[in-house]
Amino acid sequence: MPVDLFKGEAAKFQPFLGAMSGAFKLKYEGSKPIANLDIDIWKDGRRVESAGSIGDLFYSPDEQSNNEVEVIISIDTVTMGEKDESAIIKVSTIGRSGSSLLTFQIPWDKKLTARGLIQDAEPRSFTADQAVHVFGMQATSSNTMRTSDLSTESLSQTKWALVFTLQFEE
Repeated sequence: MPVDLFKGEAAKFQPFLGAMSGAFKLKYEGSKPIANLDIDIWKDGRRVESAGSIGDLFYSPDEQSNNEVEVIISIDTVTMGEKDESAIIKVSTIGRSGSSLLTFQIPWDKKLTARGLIQDAEPRSFTADQAVHVFGMQATSSNTMRTSDLSTESLSQTKWALVFTLQFEE
């Protein structure tokens, strides 16, 4: 039951969506019925809370076991009043059953001034028996950013991160 992750054609829309955006495609061949894309907040190198989740990512009305979905993510900050800022997370999914656009909003710490994406440059395959990080954004208040990848070891070095994790339910 391999799962493949690779950058999608939608990556060409990054200039339109903004600097904190990216796209990837997931292809799943297996029999586990439900895949969730969890959005988690990491602080000081560990997961501290959930920012949301997209359930049944590979949903298909014909229930075929060979599924593919393209995911486009855009993260932007907006000012709310004089003091408050929020991060707006937009996630679009495009699959056999159609497309959707989901929006999440989380409080944003204005001190986090440096931001960078964490995403794979090359296709990779993994099995569905464990959770896997597929996309992320890191931020820091020091204006010094570490190069990071999606491994748990690398994420443990981040000051703050928004991490998208794919996991399957039985």
